[in-house]
Amino acid sequence: MAITRTYIGKAQYDFGIDGGAISAIALASNFSLPIGAMVIGAWTDVKTAMTSGGSATVALAVGGVTIKAATAMDDGAYTAIDAHLARTSAALTTAAGALSFTVAVAALTAGKVDIYVEYILAD
Repeated sequence: MAITRTYIGKAQYDFGIDGGAISAIALASNFSLPIGAMVIGAWTDVKTAMTSGGSATVALAVGGVTIKAATAMDDGAYTAIDAHLARTSAALTTAAGALSFTVAVAALTAGKVDIYVEYILAD
């Protein structure tokens, strides 16, 4: 029996670097998941609250796994440190890739958020 390691990848949304336009924003990160990686946890750590001139929503996904469906940027789900995918909700990636941070409905005007994804690579 092989011993499986868990990994934690980190990405960051920073309005000062990434802007806040309505779109899927490619974030700088230290990981990209292959097909078949098992995502077992995800958290956000809001460093600076996200703001918007409208009702912006933010969605998080990686490799076809929805971590957080489109949710208002000022919802309680984006406050300080918040869990978005619990270990009981593990899912396999269906595509290779990095974290997707998608802004919709209205643009963001500020914010800085660290995003952590815990995963296992298939043997």
